Amino acid sequence: MYYDSIVTENKEIASAIWHLKLKTKKTLKAKPGQFINLRVSETLVPFLRKPFSIFDATANTVEVIYKVTGEGTKLLSGKKKGEALNFLGPLGNTYPEVPKGFKKVILVGGGTGIASLHFLAKKLKKKGIKVIQGARNKSCVIHKKKFEEYQGVIATEDGSCGTKGFVTEILKTQLKDNTLIYACGPEQMLFAIQKLAGTKKNVKVLGAFEAYMGCGLGACLSCVIEVKTPKGTENVRVCKEGPVFDVEKIVFSGPRGN
Repeated sequence: MYYDSIVTENKEIASAIWHLKLKTKKTLKAKPGQFINLRVSETLVPFLRKPFSIFDATANTVEVIYKVTGEGTKLLSGKKKGEALNFLGPLGNTYPEVPKGFKKVILVGGGTGIASLHFLAKKLKKKGIKVIQGARNKSCVIHKKKFEEYQGVIATEDGSCGTKGFVTEILKTQLKDNTLIYACGPEQMLFAIQKLAGTKKNVKVLGAFEAYMGCGLGACLSCVIEVKTPKGTENVRVCKEGPVFDVEKIVFSGPRGN
């Protein structure tokens, strides 16, 4: 569904990372893990809408976190309070409910991937969850105080905030048998988390994947990834069949780092 919205807030909250809040007249029904495809300009540049994970939402509001990386997001950062923006959504599938048999729930977000998990953290707060946020350095940490409400801890690559290293450094100390992990971030990070999950019994990783989404509706096939099936492998669309997948079933294509 298409929504016309008004910017109520658009501010920089970390290094080149912005928090956008929109208000709509039509009722919005969003779930954790979903995203919106936002039109950032009335011109042909950029030509395509931009996908953003939903950070938070109510019946008439939606919030996203984005990093200024190119012309489209640079234009978006210039939007002022009261300006109109149109978006398509909510799109994609949600994070599944916590299955029976899991005694601990951990949320792991890398970079702006943590935005997708905030909406989920609000829903699962009463379950005693723990949130791990990974960032390059202190200036890139997103809403530190807000995530402290969910037992949030931080790992930075240079050690300028929290634990020095990657999110897996903290996850190693927290991971136990019968743990469910919700994660969102670069494919390399998701691969490292899945590898670590194999060191314990009954650990499942449900990850929201980041991919270039041209249309957000599954028609353009720009966000295809490969998944394992009983008969081999097949290609699926992140925007339509995802963005949340059982990470164990993903065929990873990127570098295998930490």
